[in-house]
Amino acid sequence: MTEQNDKIIGILGGMGSEATAALFSLIIENTDAHNDHEHAPVLIYNNPKIPDRSAYLLGYGSNPVPLLIEGSRKLEIMGASCILWPCNTAHYFAEEVQKHLSVPVIHMIRETAVYVRSAFPSGTRFGLLATEGTYKTELYRDIFAEEGVDLLVPSEKNKEITMISIYGEKGIKAGYHKEPVEMLQAPLRELRDHGADVVIAGCTELSLVLNPRTTGMDVLDPMRILARAAIRFVQYPLKDEQPFDLI
Repeated sequence: MTEQNDKIIGILGGMGSEATAALFSLIIENTDAHNDHEHAPVLIYNNPKIPDRSAYLLGYGSNPVPLLIEGSRKLEIMGASCILWPCNTAHYFAEEVQKHLSVPVIHMIRETAVYVRSAFPSGTRFGLLATEGTYKTELYRDIFAEEGVDLLVPSEKNKEITMISIYGEKGIKAGYHKEPVEMLQAPLRELRDHGADVVIAGCTELSLVLNPRTTGMDVLDPMRILARAAIRFVQYPLKDEQPFDLI
């Protein structure tokens, strides 16, 4: 980094708001800075009115694309050099939104797939916990297949349990953490029983509650990988690179 570096990270938040705050914290935590001035500038436009991405993909919600475009363009106009979305499912629309921008939306799932292929030993088996919308689009499956990595996914029953842990009355989006972790034990157990070595937190709400203590296995956090990709993009130094970006 030089003193002339004027690159700015933009975050289109509200998908959800707690995940947005967590992504901002991850950018701070992963920057090798010794004082305030050595951190990268970050713009956050938190719009919780963006329609739910899974609801739309499952056929009962409004199209989020117009507000994804609007919010991303606002960040670009404000000076963002790159744009981050703290929502896995939203990346299904990344190509469509990118056509309306002149700065890149850094693709969290692609960054994660590339990272997994380069950082993990051959033969490591990955299990994916995500929203029904993400499963339906097969975003992770298709992108990881490009890197030669297969994914294990839960049964339909455990996919439904995972959705309840995120969207339910006592789900993560409602501000709960303990109860969702209890719900997620069945999907996690199924993935372990089928041979998963590492579970991928394929929803940014899941990133808030999944860790080795709550899962009994290693957890890969795509949101942390996204934060580190953004820091590299704006050419700020990364803090202590680890063999695996595990929680």
